Amino acid sequence: MYPATIQELEAILTIQDLCYHEIEPESPEAMVSKINISPDTCFVAKDTQGIRGYLLSIPASLGNPPQLHSDTQTLDQHPNCLYLHDLAIHPNARGMGVGKLLLQQFATTATQKQFKHASLISIQNSVPFWQKYGFSVISPDTALEKKLKTYGDNATYMECCLEDYFAKADKAY
Repeated sequence: MYPATIQELEAILTIQDLCYHEIEPESPEAMVSKINISPDTCFVAKDTQGIRGYLLSIPASLGNPPQLHSDTQTLDQHPNCLYLHDLAIHPNARGMGVGKLLLQQFATTATQKQFKHASLISIQNSVPFWQKYGFSVISPDTALEKKLKTYGDNATYMECCLEDYFAKADKAY
């Protein structure tokens, strides 16, 4: 596991393009803004063949995820969770444990930063996948509902107590 940097941007954008079909991929500027705002919570998995997957996350507040397609990110003054913005694995690396490694790094980092919760927006019908890791669907308020619309028709906001994540993660793999 390695920190995501701007040097990996081309590979990250390629993987993003290969993985997302229901939403418009984010611009290079939007991806860079996430890496720059929280470099210690963004990771890549790589081997001798290059970048195999990435995970971008940002400290945030429960119920207040960052806007999709934003070229300028700002951190909440008092974040209470680690928001998992994007997890994508190159199609040629699926089934190799890359996602598991990235998710373990995410959960470990969240715990080290003393967050007790994680959040994400599930897209492309991935709710069952995230539920295996302890994430639960949360009914959005009006402000959150507005943000969810930018993530596509099937976007679902989810939260997880990190204790639940660690309890379920071993069983999910």
